[in-house]
This record gives sequence, structure tokens and C-alpha cells, in this order.
Amino acid sequence: MSLLATPQWRSALLFLGIVLGFVPSPAPVRLRYGLLALGIALGLSGVWLSLSDLLSPKSTGLPFDRNGATAHRPLAVLAAEIGVIRGDLWAKAAFTGARFLWTDRPANLNQSDLNLLARVRSNAETALALAPINGTAWLFLAKLPAISPDAESRIGTLLEMSYFTAPSAPDLAPWRLQRAAASSALADKDIQAFVKSDLREMLNRRPDFQQAILAAYRTAWPQNQPIFESLVADIDPGLAQLLRSSQTK
Repeated sequence: MSLLATPQWRSALLFLGIVLGFVPSPAPVRLRYGLLALGIALGLSGVWLSLSDLLSPKSTGLPFDRNGATAHRPLAVLAAEIGVIRGDLWAKAAFTGARFLWTDRPANLNQSDLNLLARVRSNAETALALAPINGTAWLFLAKLPAISPDAESRIGTLLEMSYFTAPSAPDLAPWRLQRAAASSALADKDIQAFVKSDLREMLNRRPDFQQAILAAYRTAWPQNQPIFESLVADIDPGLAQLLRSSQTK
């Protein structure tokens, strides 16, 4: 007996023909098969979502210390590859390479680390292509060490996107302030307005952020320090005086 002549195959071909509309059938039967097909599709999508979430690290944000920066990288990347179109998973995969945020110069990295840095940057870019509303991912990309000649010119745009997509983010404010102060971006009037807004929020909501402001000022480019002082003076003249006195020590 031919395989296609077996009852099982005839039933399968009939089901496929009804679902695709090639074989006429009473409305209740077609509806039943259509609902079955929809149920199968929903079940598969549920497995797809659950599997990627189970593999993905529990942390949803950017690590703000060196110790948690490289945890679970293989699983995070695997989860992103399974999720394919989920920008949040690609952002988590990128954030597992956050140890590079503490690297000032790519010249200090060996070839293996340079290759890893390129993959981390690629993961962040993929995350933003799929989910451009992730303000943390924009900041992460802005803070990664430059590996191309035009990288410095892009800092302002990346910071602007971080401000646009996460305008009120106290946890990101010190990092954005530090990055703007140590780049040519602070010369831009729009960036100055964003930085001033972050400074106001930092000082009004979290007085303990004063040390972060002092640290950003100390690491700022020399040509940016007068701009920095001016922005702080508009909000807290006393702190601006403290910045100037700390620089003379």
C-alpha cells in the first residue's frame, strides 16, 4: 500500500486542504480546523517566548559595577538569538559586556577583547534597531570605548537619543553627565540643556548624587569644566563654588 494512501496521510492532507481553502467543507468543520491551527500557532509562540525568557538573565538593566558586568553572557546571547526580534533580549546580551565601560582606550585591549567589544557593540546596535525606545541602550553605546575614527562625533547623537527616550532616569543621570563632560558633546547647546535637567533632578531628588557630580567634574575635559561649572551654578551656586575649590586642591 502506498504511504499516501494510508488513512493517516489522507486525513492530514484533507486537514491541510481545508485550512488553506482548497477543499470545500461545512462552515463548522472549517472553523474547528481553523481554531486548531490558531491554537497550535499560539502554543508555539508561547514556547518561543517562555524559552527565551527562561534563558535570559533576570537582571533587566545595565550593571553599574564591574562585578556584575560579565555574568551569564553565553545564556544572554543564546536567549537573544532565540528571541530574534526582541530588542530587550539583545540589550541584555549587550549589557553582559559592560566591563568595557571601564576601559578608557581600546589600544589597551588584546585582539580577543577587541573582537568581543565589536560583538558587544553589534548586540547593542541590534537592540536599538529593534527597540529604539531603550534609553539605557543608547547610553551604553555612547559609553563604549571608541573603535572607529568617527566615534567621537557620534557621542552627542547617542546621548541625545538617551535623553529623548529616558528623560527622567535618576540611575542614568550620573553616567550621562560623566560621558557628556568627557566628550565634545558638552559644547552643544541642546546637550547642555539636557545635562542641566539631569543636574537639577540629581540635586533635587538625590542630594547624595553630589559626589557623582564632583567626580564627573574632575574627569571632564579641561575645556568643558567652565561649561560644567556654569550649568551647576544655575542650579546650585554653592556647589559650583565647591567644584572650583576642589579643582585648585
